[in-house]
Amino acid sequence: MREQQTLGRRIQEARKAAGLSQESLGERLGVSRQAVSKWEADAAVPELENLIAMSRIFGVTIGALLGVEPEAAEDRSEKDAPEAPGEGVEGTAPAGELTDRELAAVEAIAKKYLEAAQVVQNPRWSRKKKIAVSAGICGAALTAALALGSGLSALGSRLDQVQSQVYGIESSVSGQIGALAGQIRDLLDEDSNLFAVSQARVTDYDLAAGTVTLQVSAQAKSWQDNTTALFTALLSDGRQFSAEASGKNGTFTAQNWTLPMDQEILLSASLTTDGVTAADQLETLYDCLPGNFRLDVWGGFSQTDWANQWRDFQSDSWPQTSKKLTLGGLSLSISHGGNTHFSPSPSQVEICFYRNQETVPESSVPVPEALELWAEAGFVEMYNWTDYTFTCELLPGETLTAAVCITDDHGQTTWTILCAYRLDQSGNVQTPQDLPADWQPGDLL
Repeated sequence: MREQQTLGRRIQEARKAAGLSQESLGERLGVSRQAVSKWEADAAVPELENLIAMSRIFGVTIGALLGVEPEAAEDRSEKDAPEAPGEGVEGTAPAGELTDRELAAVEAIAKKYLEAAQVVQNPRWSRKKKIAVSAGICGAALTAALALGSGLSALGSRLDQVQSQVYGIESSVSGQIGALAGQIRDLLDEDSNLFAVSQARVTDYDLAAGTVTLQVSAQAKSWQDNTTALFTALLSDGRQFSAEASGKNGTFTAQNWTLPMDQEILLSASLTTDGVTAADQLETLYDCLPGNFRLDVWGGFSQTDWANQWRDFQSDSWPQTSKKLTLGGLSLSISHGGNTHFSPSPSQVEICFYRNQETVPESSVPVPEALELWAEAGFVEMYNWTDYTFTCELLPGETLTAAVCITDDHGQTTWTILCAYRLDQSGNVQTPQDLPADWQPGDLL
């Protein structure tokens, strides 16, 4: 029994007879090798224009390729051999059109399918067959509806993903446009500035007077020998102060300019040439307040030892419990902290011990090493220095506060608590919490 021929097998046999590989045939048709492979495996059907092109390449009719008309029994002569692309032979239609034989084959194919469709349209079925077919149609419709619903759901999910990607692209583009606009604004501002560079810094301060001393300079982009400059400072409360600047080669400077301390000082400058004045903003100084002109201090004792003591009082037959406290292992850190302005330098550093609310220390110990470290490095870092120890006796109800007392080169004295202890009436040691940063001798903990 002869094996049934399919379209894919006929394409494969014709291709091999023409001596073409799948890749070569695909290149001549303008399709991929995978597409040709699917046709030959009957996993896909080529379009009509590809069938026409293959019939010309293989030198067979479309009907023979589709299996609706037999191939000629005799061997094809040399003139019937496959054509090279672009070659024309007698009886062949122009490129892109069908020959008479190809048109006849297409008409035969169409007639065949129309006849098959007519048979399907007028079947003679029994009652049972009609019921079965109806049930099948309903089942197919239900399956199609479920498939459609699943497809719509997947499509909706895909649309959500696409919309999210679009939003992401829009956000990225908006960010890039904003950044570009900012760069353009900066370039325009820089181009319109009167000064190429400017600088302002605090060179001194006076806490008693509540003032800061500034040095301000600005380099003009253009100037003349008769150009003069005036610096202006605007405080947060609206007050304004001005200082005339000295100029040399376009650089204008104001030194030892004293201004009130303020949270925000806005600086600007104006240039006057031949009676024409133009002004421009320079920069803003922030946090020029008394509390910001102080050193950053931290410290403590790593060694703490308590020992019970007993005392007999004549007024009471019961002895009273006291405790002997020994502190050691001093750690101390002194720096400028986060102050970006002019900072003081320590001129005296002492460890002081205060009992209760006394304003005079019970004892004090200088720390000369701290001054030496500051002079060498501009900061102090001391950890667990055992050379500094302190011993005292605490009675019930008494408090002991250990603090580092620093006097800076501007005469300001500050205290920073290192540790504090209280002995209650029962002889238990208590440590006060939330020690104040602005503590002074005499303050109650």
